[in-house]
Amino acid sequence: MIRRASAALAILFFINFLNYADRYILSAVLSKVSHELVLKADQEGWLATVFTLGYMVSSPIIGSLADRWTRPRIIAVCCLVWSLATAASGLAIGYKTLLLARVFIGVGEAGFLTVGPPLIADLFSKESRGKALSVFYTGVPIGSAAGFVLGGLLPTMRLAGWELGWRGTFGAVAIPGIAAALLCWIVAEPARGAMDLELDMHAPLPAKANLWEQLALFRNRTFLLVTIALTGIAFATVPLLHWMPKFFEGVKGLSVKRANIMIGGTLILPGIIGTLLGGWAGDRISKRGVPGGYLIVASIGLLGGVACLWTAILAHSTWVYLPSLFFGVMFFMSCTPTLNTTIANISAPNARAMAYATVIFCMHAFGDTISPPIFGKVIKAGGLLHAYLWMPVGLLVSAAACILGVFTIRKDQAKTVERVTTIIRASQAPRPRT
Repeated sequence: MIRRASAALAILFFINFLNYADRYILSAVLSKVSHELVLKADQEGWLATVFTLGYMVSSPIIGSLADRWTRPRIIAVCCLVWSLATAASGLAIGYKTLLLARVFIGVGEAGFLTVGPPLIADLFSKESRGKALSVFYTGVPIGSAAGFVLGGLLPTMRLAGWELGWRGTFGAVAIPGIAAALLCWIVAEPARGAMDLELDMHAPLPAKANLWEQLALFRNRTFLLVTIALTGIAFATVPLLHWMPKFFEGVKGLSVKRANIMIGGTLILPGIIGTLLGGWAGDRISKRGVPGGYLIVASIGLLGGVACLWTAILAHSTWVYLPSLFFGVMFFMSCTPTLNTTIANISAPNARAMAYATVIFCMHAFGDTISPPIFGKVIKAGGLLHAYLWMPVGLLVSAAACILGVFTIRKDQAKTVERVTTIIRASQAPRPRT
């Protein structure tokens, strides 16, 4: 069994990398898929929506299981499911079969992102949790960039005299996921709450939180504000990324191959820098006794990112929009580890998977499940440029929620510690003899 925290983190990072590569490979080859399967703009939007439907519906179910069962093995099964579904995407004979494959990719990825962060929270102390989660979430920009770059390069590659095309591309990127699933199967399960030193952990927490502990999430103002923030981010960024190759092709006048490579190039380095910088800055501010440190970093990241994004959309010169995208991605990616660390810090250790599952359900139910079809209709009505100009407004709502959370988190954290400590002490109390 793999017991070292650093080794487990490395495996989880690699799976997260594959997670986002498999997710965005469709966006990279969307023009080729649409041409062969004769898809309309709203149908392209539904390919993103059914993914999030599978993601959204399955996350509460998997979250409930993860607060009870062995988490690394749940991750292994989920990784295998989405990898096989990615391979099946390349075998799609029409629009409906591709939709079905996208549903199962969503189911598998939901399980991983519901279970992965709580697992890391139990591997690392609160003082280093932000850094650990920032390493985990560097898989987002690296994997997303890899999806676009591979989607630009693999379809034209030849293997044994045959061109891979978009179908072979899906099969190629699915293979590493199957190997990663086997590796994750042998990761050891850490004790829940062992790294939360502020708790009076003289006895283990119950394996699964009771119903009242899960309902307490909805009385936690900071949790609700973080949920709103992540929902706004999902609403805006998913359609922006889904249509970005087409935006560069149609509005900026680039070829599909060059657009995908350029997108990948502007995602990977600033994404890594922003993710690591966000976790580091959040840890530094929080260590100075500021409970809302992670939310302060997220607020700055969202506001700075929106300013850079609008500049990139409106600019005509490569020398303006590429640097704007670079810094915009860096700002936005600083929000990923900070908001997810906040969820871990304000939820009970034995209800964390359910907390992440609840956030995932809400952000997709009210975020990127509805936004791609809306975005597609706006494209039909006013064109890509018009759609790209109004979509970032959702990110300003997210920034406002983060700012409000700075003022609520101290009391909410104290209430969580008090409630969980009470549960632990009650479990230690001797039972009356009968």
